[in-house]
Amino acid sequence: MNESVINISNLYKSFDGTTVLKDINFYVRSGEMVSIIGRSGCGKTTLLRCINCIEKPDRGTITIKGESLTLSGVESPKERSNIWQSQAEKIRLKTGMVFQHLNLFPHLTVLENIALAPRTVKKFSKVEATQIAREQLQKVGLEGFENRRPDSLSGGQAQRVAIARALAMSPEVMLYDEPTSALDPELISEVLQVMRKLHDDGMTQIIVTHALKFAQNASDAIFYMEDGEIIEKSPPDMIFNNPKDKRTEKYIKTIIDL
Repeated sequence: MNESVINISNLYKSFDGTTVLKDINFYVRSGEMVSIIGRSGCGKTTLLRCINCIEKPDRGTITIKGESLTLSGVESPKERSNIWQSQAEKIRLKTGMVFQHLNLFPHLTVLENIALAPRTVKKFSKVEATQIAREQLQKVGLEGFENRRPDSLSGGQAQRVAIARALAMSPEVMLYDEPTSALDPELISEVLQVMRKLHDDGMTQIIVTHALKFAQNASDAIFYMEDGEIIEKSPPDMIFNNPKDKRTEKYIKTIIDL
């Protein structure tokens, strides 16, 4: 049985007194591809941002490949700040994240966008970072696009560049926030193809998505979230054909009937 790469326990997060995540507990094994689905506002993106330590949880423990961040039981603001500063960056270095709006730098070429983080964060030389960028472009099927600018790319190509940029940091885990939301149906398949290749290579991946067909086709497991809680964790066939929880069943039926 594969070891767990991601472990989340007793995770809580609130904004301005409103609880957004309530007692989140799950693990993801090495090489698994997990999709998180649910209505807008249910906490999916906040959960992803907590896993990547972009958002600071109120309490709970996040462990990525042996690096742990826990704020449970820590009352002193100074101590919480020290723990956050010392551990959050270590976890970020183990995760690659592809954002919904991609955040590619428009003034840089495709190659420069991908090589930037290895140079600035990992302090690789320009030659080393450029070689890494070329290797990742090849991995996502975009050889020959090195000197293109982001505004000359299709949506699917831009998404693949964003994936290559995240991969350039050699993450243990890849996280995606709505990776197909802005894509035409014919472009979704090229992004899915890249994710499947990464899956074949053993990359652990979590995808937040509203695209149920995409989740069904891509995932080893699907988590259904509602009101800040994970209601159900099941294989795709069970989620879609025989959900364990009535709330999951109601959501799936509502979306399919649209």
